[in-house]
Amino acid sequence: MNVHSYVGRAGAAAAAAALLVCTSFTPAEAAVTARATSVSRAAGSGTWGAAATTDPAAPPGSPLTLAFTNNGNPAHPSFTPQYFTVRNTGTLAITSGTYTLTPAAPDTVGFVVESCSGTWNETADTCTGTITTTLTAPSGSTPTTTTSPTIPTASGTTIRLRATVNANGNIPNNTTQTLTIAVTVNRTQVRTATTTGG
Repeated sequence: MNVHSYVGRAGAAAAAAALLVCTSFTPAEAAVTARATSVSRAAGSGTWGAAATTDPAAPPGSPLTLAFTNNGNPAHPSFTPQYFTVRNTGTLAITSGTYTLTPAAPDTVGFVVESCSGTWNETADTCTGTITTTLTAPSGSTPTTTTSPTIPTASGTTIRLRATVNANGNIPNNTTQTLTIAVTVNRTQVRTATTTGG
């Protein structure tokens, strides 16, 4: 009797059976295995940032200063709203931005920054959709910092916002109040990229 030959044949049969079990996935099992290789990772390279501007040639990241002159009288002040652009200046998509508003005005003056869900008609000073208060700078000259999702998310895109004055008392006519707007973006506000594969 050839014992070595019998053991060899038995070992081969066992190996073949094990291979059959390991490779015989159902379609559902195969799908689970494929999904397990899809992972979410932070983008490995690129830049992120945003800037407020009324001048497309302005250096990225430089603060924007808006000046508002009282065109009315002290008891009934009148200020013309001002529109400005926020641009995504980086190469990566972002999810939010941090705005710092610094007013230079008396205690009777505050500022409001608004967005439009549709399109601004800047000549008529109207919005085709819903106007939402995005940022506020209370009366006085104290800076305020707010993180907001109102930001151009994709690289190179822009949004248009409106800044208005909220007067709460007498303001000398022909005087100018200013609002400086700075926008910053940090690494946690960069949208992560989803990649498929190892």
